[in-house]
Amino acid sequence: MNYDYFFIGLSFSASVFSTFLCLVLLGLKLAKNTCDLAVKKAIVILISFFAISIFFYSTTFFEAFSLVRLSYIKELNFQSALLMPILFYHFIFELTRLKKADKFYYFNYVTCITIGLSLYFFQTKQGNPHAGIHFPVQGFPSFWVAKEAILLASMYNVIYLTLSLYRLIRYRKNISNYSSNEEQDSLLWLYPIFVLGFLLLPGSIVFYVVPVVKQHLFFGQLLPNGLFMFFAISLCYNVFCENFALGTEDILEETITANKLKKTKEKELFINKDTFEQYIAEKKPFLNPQLKITDLLYDLMTNRSYLSQFINTTYKMNFSQYINHCRYQEYLRLQASLGATKKTQEDMILASGFRSYESFKRTQDSFLEREGADRRISS
Repeated sequence: MNYDYFFIGLSFSASVFSTFLCLVLLGLKLAKNTCDLAVKKAIVILISFFAISIFFYSTTFFEAFSLVRLSYIKELNFQSALLMPILFYHFIFELTRLKKADKFYYFNYVTCITIGLSLYFFQTKQGNPHAGIHFPVQGFPSFWVAKEAILLASMYNVIYLTLSLYRLIRYRKNISNYSSNEEQDSLLWLYPIFVLGFLLLPGSIVFYVVPVVKQHLFFGQLLPNGLFMFFAISLCYNVFCENFALGTEDILEETITANKLKKTKEKELFINKDTFEQYIAEKKPFLNPQLKITDLLYDLMTNRSYLSQFINTTYKMNFSQYINHCRYQEYLRLQASLGATKKTQEDMILASGFRSYESFKRTQDSFLEREGADRRISS
């Protein structure tokens, strides 16, 4: 018995069936119809990504074991290799939109399909469609075939992964001035997925540069399949649990303006510090664990940019830090007033507006560190 083939087949099966299970789970979530439209769109894109991934790994498996010898299998496999990074970028795009005008351009798909069709027609033109891809080295088409096809697909992956990572970094720079619930809105869970992606998707460049790696059972077959299995499961888990919050700041602001400020002729941008602090003390908006800066705009008669700038300038904190600071002060007040009652620490943390103990602990550590620094400066 050839154990190499056994382990290769097992690794391909694990990646394909785990991805298929992820696809089914997300399909069931979509069928329940409990998500809003923006979340549904993100789920549909991720389901499409999983479907193309299953096709890619299945056709790669057929090629590796020479189970199917059809001329178009290689072309479709190559097409799916180009589609995967675009679908992943489209998915990240939907999660990281901050502006209503930020539109995804579908020419990305058109370009991808055009490259795939061009490869197929160039191969057919050679008059030997059943022999696989065997172009002469010279000439324009040769860049898209044989080993160069692998290199092109890998470059495609690197470009779109880099664009996706750039969007995530830009999004995280802005979200702290928008949401008080950074652990859900910050998409921090995507960073390990990007690590897997950069190890996995452009990996065929390594095969191109160091061909011996491709022949290695562990590095060439088992490791890539295992990485993709964890890649798919991590994506599915976080999307299934909706470990994110979709909604662009100007869309939310426009909705509030349209619904609540119809009778208001002019919005007052100026914010008085005393009035602002009185509003925070009386209304206690920070008790809402899902509070966003746009939730305060109607009462304060201002816009998002001015309010964010006011908080940064006045309190030397971003919006998230300021709201969590207010929650911690509320926690200290509850702790002092409740004393030895049956109210537990966890109850007080939740009653103060914190979404979790971890969020409270981060705020507490930051508060104590800031307090210690102020003491050192005063002494």
